[in-house]
Amino acid sequence: MPVVVIDLEGPALTNDERAALASEPIAGVCLFSRNLVDPERGRDLIADLRDAAGREVLVSIDQEGGGVVRLAALPSPPSAMALGAADDELLSEALGAVTARGLRAIGCTVDFAPVADVQIDAANPVIGDRSFGADPERVARHVAAFVRGLQGAGVAATLKHFPGHGDVAVDSHLDLPRLDASRERLERLEWAPFRAGIEAGAAAVMTAHLLVPALDPEWPSTLSRATLEGALRDALGFDGVVFTDALNMRAIADRWSAPQAAVLALAAGADVPLSCGTLEEHLRVVHEVERARSDGRLGAERVATAEARVARLLHDYPNGAHGPLESTSADLGLVDEAARRALVTLGTLPRLVPGKPVVLVSAVVTAGTASETGVRPTAALEAALDEAGIPVRHLDRDPDLDAALAGAQALLVSTAAPKPLTERDVEGARRAVARARDAGVPSVHITLWNPANVALLPRPALVTFGFRAASARAAVAALLGAPTVGRPPVALEALPE
Repeated sequence: MPVVVIDLEGPALTNDERAALASEPIAGVCLFSRNLVDPERGRDLIADLRDAAGREVLVSIDQEGGGVVRLAALPSPPSAMALGAADDELLSEALGAVTARGLRAIGCTVDFAPVADVQIDAANPVIGDRSFGADPERVARHVAAFVRGLQGAGVAATLKHFPGHGDVAVDSHLDLPRLDASRERLERLEWAPFRAGIEAGAAAVMTAHLLVPALDPEWPSTLSRATLEGALRDALGFDGVVFTDALNMRAIADRWSAPQAAVLALAAGADVPLSCGTLEEHLRVVHEVERARSDGRLGAERVATAEARVARLLHDYPNGAHGPLESTSADLGLVDEAARRALVTLGTLPRLVPGKPVVLVSAVVTAGTASETGVRPTAALEAALDEAGIPVRHLDRDPDLDAALAGAQALLVSTAAPKPLTERDVEGARRAVARARDAGVPSVHITLWNPANVALLPRPALVTFGFRAASARAAVAALLGAPTVGRPPVALEALPE
């Protein structure tokens, strides 16, 4: 019964993984950054795992854009929120197709995107720029557009995280969030983007690990029949594949073992449990599912339905790499266009000129729990400034701010973190802005990742909704005088200048 999806240890199959794919009922794999060194070796890995299995397998990936990408060498949106700020459905559809072309070039056939969550709580620790915004109607339009783009270019779209992860203050990677929303509000707000994505033909949905008492006061959504069958299937009419979010996330793992959770999720109406861990742990999940089928804990009809949905997905999105590995200039140009059109300005930006130095306040951060990658988000901004001929003085390398500000044309305070800034970071940045003001040097707050951080520092501010190279280039172009035209997809309010 091939319904379990597993992850892999590294960039090449181990002998044990190869044997398991050949002999065990494993439906496919979910690839992470550790598996994808570059597009060429990623394509080789995917071809190898298909050969090892000797059959069609699901090859899935979290390639959302922004902070959650598993292979940054493939073109993808600056972030979902950047597309929400650009607010052009044709552009979102085009970026969905751009993403799909990159994934199909290496052989991925299922993208765990788009995020259909509405970013209601600005302090949400796990969604942020992964959402298209705070307005359910705008989010719905862009979710549907991205689904059309992905699937029109040959990659199955996955709406996540049902029944809605945008209004919680707890990260489900770390604990079980609780969403105290009425059924009426869920139908009106949280479910509007899911409904639009389903109407657009989304092939799959991923569950959220959170407790929603209005739907089920006992079971988290991933394990809740009332949520998966009652709400998703019956109320929203979805008949595609339901993936669970990773069962090793602590919202589930602190309460149930992965084998227990897999069986409970299947019984509740999920079709594909996602097992993340060691191969030994994966095999325990697979074997427990088989035992549950034999001893009646999983009914024959429920199993047959899950198998049929997986088979249909494999038929509609078959294995095989298609297209060139090299990204086209047109696709890269669409990424740049999205980054430019996403920019939002609060206040009057200082106008930079090439040749004169700027002082950059920045920090190394770790990507959020939805991503396994450690990053220095301002690296791309530094590269873009250098390309524009603007020398950068790094305050973290020269603790004497007064000396750094001497002769500088501007102070750039770059907040580049997926979560809200710490109080210490905010105090340090405010001191730097005050010192620059006293020295007669203009400053600007460049918000490269979490837009909620714009509220913590004085204007002027430039909000990019993304930290990767295209967003950094767009930010520098704006500081050199290019217009900004983005429409804020979430509430943005900076302190007075």
